[in-house]
Amino acid sequence: MAPRSPRLPRRAARDRRREPVPGPVEGSVIRPAVAGDIATIVALRALMFEAMGTVAEQISDIAWQQDASRWLQQHLHDERTHVVVAEANGTVVSCAIGQVVDLMPAPGRQGEGGLVTNVATFPRHRRLGFTHAVLGVLLEWFEEETDVELITLNATEAGRDIYDDFGFAASTFPEMRLRLERAVPEED
Repeated sequence: MAPRSPRLPRRAARDRRREPVPGPVEGSVIRPAVAGDIATIVALRALMFEAMGTVAEQISDIAWQQDASRWLQQHLHDERTHVVVAEANGTVVSCAIGQVVDLMPAPGRQGEGGLVTNVATFPRHRRLGFTHAVLGVLLEWFEEETDVELITLNATEAGRDIYDDFGFAASTFPEMRLRLERAVPEED
C-alpha cells in the first residue's frame, strides 16, 4: 500500500461548523443546522422524495418523518455528519446533509468515503443559488475537515446540472437496490 501524503492541519471542526457565511441573496446566510430546523429539514426531505417519484402515501406517512426527526436529533452534533441549511430572512429554505462513511479500502481510495443526501430547496427559492450555496459549504466541510477522498450522491434529472457544476460525474456502475421484506412483529 502506498503511503498517504501528509495533510495540512485542519481547523477544529467545532469552530468551523458554527460559522455562518453570506448566502446568495440579500438577507440570506448558509449555516449549520440547529435543533429548531429539524421540522423544516424533514419537510424538505419529503419534497426531495416527491421529486424522486416516491408514492404520495409513503411520503405522508408520519412514521418515517418521526424517525427522520430522531435521526437528525442524534446526528446534528456528530463530527461525522454535517447538516447545512440556507436561511432567507430568518426562514430555512434549502438544506444538504453530508456523512462520512467508513468504507473498506479500494484501489485509489483508502477508507472513508463521503455521502451527500437530502439536497432540497423549496420551489419558490429555486434558481436563486441556494442549492449551490449549501452544497458548496458542505463540500468545503468534506475537503477541510474530513479525510474523505470520494463523495457520492444520487441525483434526480432536475439536480444533475448542479452536481455537474461541482465536478460530480456519473459512475460507470449504477446504484442498484434490493428491498428486503421483513415480517411485521405481531403485537401482544
